[in-house]
Amino acid sequence: MDTKAEYRELVNNMGKKEFTFQKMQEYGFWPSHLPTPYERQQHETQEDFEKRQKLLGEFQELSEKIAGAYREKTEIEKKLSHLKKAYEGTWDYEKIRAAVAQDIMKESIARRAERKAERERQKQLKSEAWNKRKAEQILFIGKGYSSLLGKKETDTEKLKALQMPVIETDRELANALGIEYSALRYLAYHRDVVAFDNYYRFEIPKKSGGTRQIAAPKTQLKAAQKQILTQILQKAEISDKSHGFVPSRSVLTSAKTHSTSPDVLINIDLENFFPTITFARVRGLFQSFGYSGYTASLLAMICTYCERMPLEVKGEMKYIKTSGRILPQGSPASPMITNIICRNMDKRISGLCQKLGVTYTRYADDMSFSYTGSEDGLAIGSFLNSLTKIIEAEGFHIKQEKTHILRKNNRQYITGIVINSEEIGVPRKWVKILKASIHNAQKLKESGGSVPNKTIYEISGKIAWLKSVNAKRYEKIIRQGTEFLKTLA
Repeated sequence: MDTKAEYRELVNNMGKKEFTFQKMQEYGFWPSHLPTPYERQQHETQEDFEKRQKLLGEFQELSEKIAGAYREKTEIEKKLSHLKKAYEGTWDYEKIRAAVAQDIMKESIARRAERKAERERQKQLKSEAWNKRKAEQILFIGKGYSSLLGKKETDTEKLKALQMPVIETDRELANALGIEYSALRYLAYHRDVVAFDNYYRFEIPKKSGGTRQIAAPKTQLKAAQKQILTQILQKAEISDKSHGFVPSRSVLTSAKTHSTSPDVLINIDLENFFPTITFARVRGLFQSFGYSGYTASLLAMICTYCERMPLEVKGEMKYIKTSGRILPQGSPASPMITNIICRNMDKRISGLCQKLGVTYTRYADDMSFSYTGSEDGLAIGSFLNSLTKIIEAEGFHIKQEKTHILRKNNRQYITGIVINSEEIGVPRKWVKILKASIHNAQKLKESGGSVPNKTIYEISGKIAWLKSVNAKRYEKIIRQGTEFLKTLA
């Protein structure tokens, strides 16, 4: 017979479970021709393993149900015992039913109170978690503008290739723009009604008549928009057909691109150019660079605004929104945004013009097309129809009343510069007005009067403009105006 010491040694060598099954086989409690569960487990297939796990799960579930049934049985027995003691010796069933119903009602009320308390606790925890998240990051920027804040994927490789800063969080954006995090939260949030407007709003007269609405950002917002311009927008490629608001390009370079006195010059204006560019389009632009939907949304909020109407409410001035968020004409970032958004349109129009031998330039919303050759070589109606289709497909509209077809016998001009003469210049009427301004200012000075600053600035500005357009052609009036201005110094 084995000693205890031998048993202990066998247990240590084999393990307690394996030793037990060996002894069960020796004593006839387990058939020797059948493998033990542990032997089966060592040689089981993946299918056997999954089947065993499923059976174990079902066994565990059944065990829990049995345990629950036993607990319920115990509770019922306790209640029956309580009822037996409480009503021993009486057969007043109505009294028993009323007492049982009262107990059930008390338990129901207690359970409802407990569930309500748990709901309130969960609600409080959820509110505290939400407030903590709101304090740590921007989660909402206004109704209708927050849909992409959950998209945090940034294409860092694309941003690096464009030499644009990699910005993945709102705090990184605040640092990049050189503003406080609290300022970013304020500037990137849309409010339908505000007590403080972040834009100066005014009108300026158009050359063609009417007024143009200008919204110029105030100091803090303007600084942030300038950072977006220099760090991001100026790194993007633009079309060589765009001459507006681009270093080394101007209305002059636009006019000089066209030959003097073309057989046909077509000038087209785009209608509501800046308002046509919405928040969604600006956000999509930043996404195209590689920024996430989250970062692009914040950048688009800073670069757009909504038109507002002042209204006095209870003695306090409020500014009520009258439009969705659009591109403001007055922001330092807006012109470059328009140039980048118009890249594809410029490319498509350029392809059309190249096939037809037409020269094309664009200065903001002013588009010019010149053609030199026989009139049969350019079907103007068909050309304008093709242009309209491209422009409409790119989300813009032509201002029909501002479309001008100018031939050689007309005064041909591009953004205010006349091109159908021996040398480019400005309209004669414009020069006559400047001469009259200088003459009247001289007479006023000679009579002892004081020349208004507005007149001085106007003369100075027009002289500078003539110098940039064609200094040689207007040498005489430029000299005359410059000498007069020196007498006022």
